[in-house]
Amino acid sequence: MKRAAFGGLFLAALAAAFYFRLTDLGLRPMHHDEANQAVKFGTLLEEREYIYDKNDHHGPALYFLTLPAAKAMGRQRFIDVDEVLLRTVPAFFGAAILLLLLLFGRGLEPGARALAALLIAVSPAMTYYSRFYIQEMCFVFFVLGFLGSLWRYVDRPDGGWFAVAGIFAGLMAATKETAVIVYATAALGLAAVLVREKIIAPKTDMPVQRRFFLHHIIIMIIIAATVAAAFFSSFGANPGGIKDAAAALKIYAEKGSFAPGFHAHPFFYYLGTLVGSISGSLVWTELFVLLLGLAGMIFIFLPRRRNEDNDPVDSLPVDRSLGLFFVVYTLGTTLVYSFLRYKTPWNMLPFYLGWLILAGIGGTAIFRATKTILLRIVVILAIATGLGHLAWQSYLADFRYPADPRNPYVYAQTSLDFLKLVGRIDDLAAIHPEGKGLLVEVLAGPYEQWPLPWYLRKYKKVGYWAEAETAGDISGADLIVADAEQAEAVRKKLGDRYVVEHYGLRPGVLLTLFIPQKLWDEFMKSLEGRRNP
Repeated sequence: MKRAAFGGLFLAALAAAFYFRLTDLGLRPMHHDEANQAVKFGTLLEEREYIYDKNDHHGPALYFLTLPAAKAMGRQRFIDVDEVLLRTVPAFFGAAILLLLLLFGRGLEPGARALAALLIAVSPAMTYYSRFYIQEMCFVFFVLGFLGSLWRYVDRPDGGWFAVAGIFAGLMAATKETAVIVYATAALGLAAVLVREKIIAPKTDMPVQRRFFLHHIIIMIIIAATVAAAFFSSFGANPGGIKDAAAALKIYAEKGSFAPGFHAHPFFYYLGTLVGSISGSLVWTELFVLLLGLAGMIFIFLPRRRNEDNDPVDSLPVDRSLGLFFVVYTLGTTLVYSFLRYKTPWNMLPFYLGWLILAGIGGTAIFRATKTILLRIVVILAIATGLGHLAWQSYLADFRYPADPRNPYVYAQTSLDFLKLVGRIDDLAAIHPEGKGLLVEVLAGPYEQWPLPWYLRKYKKVGYWAEAETAGDISGADLIVADAEQAEAVRKKLGDRYVVEHYGLRPGVLLTLFIPQKLWDEFMKSLEGRRNP
């Protein structure tokens, strides 16, 4: 591919990537996982304090990376931070992933790199979760940075790429505990490359002796550990965070292997999500990517063609060893993530990234394998149609149905009805003598409380209780929010002096708002006054 053509396609991919990731970031209500991360960031922003929680929330990198964005926008208080600012951070990393494809240099030819960039740019899974304030997209960015710099080092071990790989490896560890899966599969991929080049390649095609040096690997590990330790210890303020990070590996291994209840899914959950689903008139599928990825794998393992002089000729758009590295990494991570019982749909992104790159290789290899102009036109049209369908799905997922259960990427998503609850509380506070100082009591289980702490952060007196019995006397509260399990107990305590309203939190989960009759009467009078000024 000519440089101008590659440049044009790559810029188009970048434009699409930023469009789908940064446009209208406030459309969807905050997911409870997002709200959790947001409140953790709020503590860091206002109190300059972060303490790693080995049982939940994952690593600290996301919060520290959000600080520069908040400061750049002049936000010094948590109350001034909004969804758009927070989501801009993972959205930026989600788009910047495309730039990391350049790390593979001559190993990944321009055509395959451009097609992989286009696929990543418009994949609905990649765009939808780039718009979430969770760790996943930053993690995927660091994963590709680690893989790319590791390959550059192995390709030319005389450079300093081992140090860059160490930085990315440390950032991965500081982002998600599942970094260990990537380390293991990347090491397996490198082992496969070395076996191929030392044993297989000299007998079958042009030998290339890649290697690495033990002292470089040791330095890389030291750099990675130093970077991770800096984040987990809050840059020295909390040394105990380093010990907790090590202990977290066992906790997350147990959680992933023995996950009960809602997050326990079968082996084919991820692949089934990608293969597709039909919801009424909506067809969702990324099977196009998987098929091109399989084609890429097949081409990588096909033997080189021979010319008339019996010399090997290779038209594969990727270095064969790099292609093998991608295959081992992708299949390895796909298997490990699929075997783990604990599954959320965004967890598939680290291995789906490999499928997207292999799809770029596969699509380009198919184009090169066709010999006539007519067949090449057919291939181009098929690829363009596939890209167009992916882009259309991203438009639907990101802008038309961002919180709709018919969207397969929606998972335990906060419903739009919940925003009506928040709006009702705001309306009632507006007529209350104490305004934002009114007392709100929330009686709900830990998962049913979120994302209320995010939406009620502007209120001065909000209490959170897991059970009505532990809340004590709640009759003095100005407003009470209860989940389905606590609502009946609250009703018995309060009697009939309260007006009751019901709101959906997520599919199948209801919250009940208890409003004192006097406050309700004042609210209705205010509404009447607005209708008849």
